[in-house]
Amino acid sequence: MIRPFHLRDLALVHRLSERGVSLHTESALTRNVNPVRGALLGIVGGEFPTFVWKSEDRSVVGFIQLCLAEDSPLAHILYLSGMGETAVSQQNNGDTGVDEHAWLPLLDQAVVEVGRRGIHSLVAEVDEIGPEFPILRRAGFVVYTRQDIWLLPEYVPQNGAELLRPRQESDDWDIHLLYANTVPRLVQMVEPMPPLDDGTGWVLREDGELAAFVHVLDGPAATWMRLFVHPNAEARVEEILSAVLHLKSPKLVHPIYCCVRRYQSWIQGSLARAGFVLWGSQAVMVKHTVHHAPKPTAELSLIRDVQPVSPTTPMVRPYQRESVNSKQ
Repeated sequence: MIRPFHLRDLALVHRLSERGVSLHTESALTRNVNPVRGALLGIVGGEFPTFVWKSEDRSVVGFIQLCLAEDSPLAHILYLSGMGETAVSQQNNGDTGVDEHAWLPLLDQAVVEVGRRGIHSLVAEVDEIGPEFPILRRAGFVVYTRQDIWLLPEYVPQNGAELLRPRQESDDWDIHLLYANTVPRLVQMVEPMPPLDDGTGWVLREDGELAAFVHVLDGPAATWMRLFVHPNAEARVEEILSAVLHLKSPKLVHPIYCCVRRYQSWIQGSLARAGFVLWGSQAVMVKHTVHHAPKPTAELSLIRDVQPVSPTTPMVRPYQRESVNSKQ
């Protein structure tokens, strides 16, 4: 039986959270995820709805907590934990909380709940070789992309040029265009562009064209960074990293994590040369809550007669650095 979190479940969620798994990496690394606090906020309609599950004989229990962003068609699994009731009552048994008997019904119900809220997709980020991966596969989740998380615990700012400038509203159209031209169409369905009104952004322009956008989001425990660089500006990635680290230097108590999707793998060499170390690799798994039903098509001759011809999509010129030879 699964039901929304209630105050009487507080002790259970507290015990289970000590052995659960966070499936939203940004929150886990930068915000010190606290499932108990999130569950309490969810009672009053917050962004962290929590559901508790118990088997019919109450021998297995679990809970799942989601992370909902306002006006977003996506929801992330923030935290998931489940195990035998006996194991929950034991404090130091080494159990990780990965129990498919609890996880599968929790995942199924989570998809139902987000579907009721009008959310199209449920996203989970898991270790590629961890025990969570096969369970999510059995629950119907599929891999949309993979990501590598790079860590920089400390950095001594260099005397670099002012390469980047703060993002302005006038840059937003070009930022959206850069996102559309660098992120694969399929991945865009489950990877929205970073919210421009949240966090800090810097841009690099060359000859009036947007060559790069850097988004930095500060959390209580660490900083989360994303790079969007036009492939034609690939040679400038190390300069871009040096500039942003000059503006936002990490500290031992507040490191920087850089998330790199696999379609951006060419950035990783520059991260390593800048002093970043690979923290981990993950699969970004998704399960959709809605399916598009095919719409019957009317006879082609009727469509031709009643529908005007739609204009074609305008061609957008990609960013192109001006060649030195072209100036001669």
